Amino acid sequence: MADEHLHEHEHDDEIIVLEDENGQEHQFVLGEVLTVDEKDYAVLLPIDEEMEEGVIFRIDGEDGDQMVLAEIDDDEEWQRVVDAYNDDLFDDSEEEEEDL
Repeated sequence: MADEHLHEHEHDDEIIVLEDENGQEHQFVLGEVLTVDEKDYAVLLPIDEEMEEGVIFRIDGEDGDQMVLAEIDDDEEWQRVVDAYNDDLFDDSEEEEEDL
């Protein structure tokens, strides 16, 4: 995927189209925004059936009414964000079990 992406973010269900390294387009929706170490990250969930996993990008500010997304190149930063996302998923599943 390219290093920088722009998309509208006012609507939760808005379709975000990203192009991979082979030039193939994939559609996503914004699943969640995480804050880790005072930086925001966008978790994009695939709409395409051929893609099984979501992707995470750092939000590097805004350009007008669009979020500017950048790939996470640092392995340690990536791991912190993935850990935070997994912790959040675990917390959500515990809350659902308590509601039963």
